[in-house]
Amino acid sequence: MIRSGGRIEDRVALTTGAGRGLGLGIARSLAGAGFKVAVTDIDAENADRAASELRSLGVDAFSSRLDVADSTEWKATVAAVEKRWGRLDVLVNNAGISPRGTVESTDEALWDAVMAINVKGAWLGMKTALPLLKIAHGHIINIGSNLSTRPARGMCAYCSSKAALLGLTRQAALDLLDDEVRCMLIAPGWVDTPGEREIQARAGRPDWPRGLRNITDPEQVGDAVVFLVSPAGRRLNGSILYLDSGQHIVDDVKRIYNLNEEF
Repeated sequence: MIRSGGRIEDRVALTTGAGRGLGLGIARSLAGAGFKVAVTDIDAENADRAASELRSLGVDAFSSRLDVADSTEWKATVAAVEKRWGRLDVLVNNAGISPRGTVESTDEALWDAVMAINVKGAWLGMKTALPLLKIAHGHIINIGSNLSTRPARGMCAYCSSKAALLGLTRQAALDLLDDEVRCMLIAPGWVDTPGEREIQARAGRPDWPRGLRNITDPEQVGDAVVFLVSPAGRRLNGSILYLDSGQHIVDDVKRIYNLNEEF
């Protein structure tokens, strides 16, 4: 029995950063599972294109520009979801940035930007969507990283933000236990997205991920979201689900991805 009530095709999901890449893959998986989908992104054109793609496949979807660090935009977006569908069952906090920088080289503006998007944005989404999620006994899925629990060279603000997101996930799971709203974090490793390809190209690897194995694709992350919000995942709460082919348990990334050079 689905605790949120109703058939799965009656249920509604909102995904942030869904204009392309990982967020779009998640939106596609939710749509394929029968969800109505609100596609949000700070890039309104990308959000519009993504929602149009879903509608062309017969999915009930709409798009909204959303700067996740802005509480006013969150309120407007959640209000639009409520007006259109009258409910919200799943919130996926996917929007995030991953700039490089060490403790020494990261400046205050960069630190603040990463924390605003990667952590504050997720908290604002939870806070704003909770009235609807409580009614639905819904689900919050935060998209973290396997770096939520381990450091990586030159990624000070990013790793710190993902560790904070894991803490927020666990806190929300506890705070919302009596409301029957579950909160989980998915921790991918490398995901093949346009954004990651751009990062790798700037680092001198324009053909990434050619030659590598065990790279995750966005729809696989989306399938994990669908699992967590399905009856099969109903006993998972406050959990971290790693999708990194085991990278988080080994010291040498080459063992997982078959790298021939240092990354």
